[in-house]
Amino acid sequence: MQTRFILVSMALILCWSFLSHESLLAEDVSSVASDNKAADVEAPGEAPAPKKESDEDHPWTIVEKTPPFENSRQSVKPEKLDSPRSLMWSLGRTLNTYRDILDKEGRTYDSEPRLQWIQSRIAQCFDLSDVGPEFQNGIATDSAVYLREVMRRIPMAAWETIPDRVDINNMSEEERITRYRFDSVPIELMMFTEGERAGEWILTIETRDTARAAFEHVQHITPIAGVGELYQRHFFTPGWLIPASWINNLPRWMGHSIFEEALWQWAITLIALMLLSSIVIGTLLLLRNRCSRPLTLMGRVLYLCYLIMTGVLAAAFIEFLELHVFLSGSVLQFFTFFCSGVMLVSFVLGLLTLGVLIAEIIISSPRINPRSLDAALIRVAARTISILLAAIVLFQILSQLGLSPTTLLAGAGVTGLAIALAAQDTLKNFFASIILLMERPFREGERIRIGDDTGTVETIGLRSTCIRTRAGNLVSLPNETVAHGRIENISRRPHIRNEFTIGLVYSTTTTQIEKAVEIITNILEEKTKAPGNFKPFVFFTRFDDSSLAIECTYWQSTTNFFKSQQTAQAVNLAILDQFKEAGIEFAYPTLTVMTNRDTDSESTPSDH
Repeated sequence: MQTRFILVSMALILCWSFLSHESLLAEDVSSVASDNKAADVEAPGEAPAPKKESDEDHPWTIVEKTPPFENSRQSVKPEKLDSPRSLMWSLGRTLNTYRDILDKEGRTYDSEPRLQWIQSRIAQCFDLSDVGPEFQNGIATDSAVYLREVMRRIPMAAWETIPDRVDINNMSEEERITRYRFDSVPIELMMFTEGERAGEWILTIETRDTARAAFEHVQHITPIAGVGELYQRHFFTPGWLIPASWINNLPRWMGHSIFEEALWQWAITLIALMLLSSIVIGTLLLLRNRCSRPLTLMGRVLYLCYLIMTGVLAAAFIEFLELHVFLSGSVLQFFTFFCSGVMLVSFVLGLLTLGVLIAEIIISSPRINPRSLDAALIRVAARTISILLAAIVLFQILSQLGLSPTTLLAGAGVTGLAIALAAQDTLKNFFASIILLMERPFREGERIRIGDDTGTVETIGLRSTCIRTRAGNLVSLPNETVAHGRIENISRRPHIRNEFTIGLVYSTTTTQIEKAVEIITNILEEKTKAPGNFKPFVFFTRFDDSSLAIECTYWQSTTNFFKSQQTAQAVNLAILDQFKEAGIEFAYPTLTVMTNRDTDSESTPSDH
């Protein structure tokens, strides 16, 4: 509803503006005249205002009467920057070409590449070492236009008085200059003394930062030099997506500025922001309602497309504000940082999602068991690669915003050290998981014993391994403990070995013992299937405290625990039946107690 209301309001404003016939870019002659009249009044102690009559010998008039660049795409670098005179001359010619394109073509789809090329040439004339690459062209062009308006209003010395390369070379070593300041305008130049641009002259940071304030100080003065108007066209001409006729026919009050931006610029910016926000939030809500949890393969694809769409819309919004709404200064930087943050989060999450998606596509192959250690290794490798790519994208976007990679890496190193100290256990578990995935002592779905914990492996994560015990409980073991502990992989045994001991009473005869050994051996050979040459072992081995012990060992070729228990039950039942038929008696734990009252010993059976 809010978006619809704003759109209707803007439509009504546009209709009213066409009927009012007042142009936003038209100059108010009466206001200019009153400003000039007020400017004639001199305050005590101030120097008289400069002359306002036309000056054909003004250096800025001379430079702007030279023809614009014919082949404007030949080179991005300005003509020459080897002296103060060549720097100012190159800046003047570049600005004149910029004005000529705006005057003849405006900001159209075809002229936009040429305007971008011109702005890159202007940026070469300024010291932008403290500005991010994303903002350099805009900040330099804004400052150049402000300086042009200042120089158009102030009488300046002739070009011959500005040092050129020959003049500087003819100076002695002690007198040779590396900085140059104009007397009548707040412009200071400096020369690079080292680096790739050593010997080139540029406008200083102070000149760039004070250009707007200097223009505001002299804007009431009528220009005395220059060819044509550039200030209004540069700051108030929209891009090709916004028809210039719409802006030119808006009421004049729409040109009032808030935070250095016109009201019409704020209105278009807020409307576009609300539309994009509605698209992003609406699409997210739609995906949440339609996609089941946990996300399926198709759900991950849709989620990835959504993240890419959000990042692209954020980048397009920055481009729209910079090249069509033509925001500038701190307002453009604020929206650029905000949208870059959205774009950064979207692309980083998109890369992480892409890694998971690729891993799941590979694991879905019939050749790979989704619960195998190979699948776990693929997931970890995909996540690691996606994290590295996300880090590269992170540093790239931040460096475009003016954050030095060296500073970022240094900060990341300090932060990483602090995190490493605070999260030692987490890092130990992470590297232990890498060791487990490389050595593969077990896989998901296998039954293992680690210390006192026995169960089936369910997940192998980056921090812990989860096993399901027979009681149904899920036990999470830190990977560091698993990797450095004793791991017994029960599922990987080639066969199952069973051991048991049968105790006979001491009254059992030798013949009965031999018969018992024979019965047990026959039963084991009949009921069990031994692997290879693993034959059962049955021997009368020792005399226990209350029984004669017969130790039995046999192997089963199966590795299925349930089947082995069924076989053990069949063996035990057969031994019980045949011992009973043969009259062989099992021994029970007994305790003999001697008393002083009776001369005979008394044997009393009792349970331990």
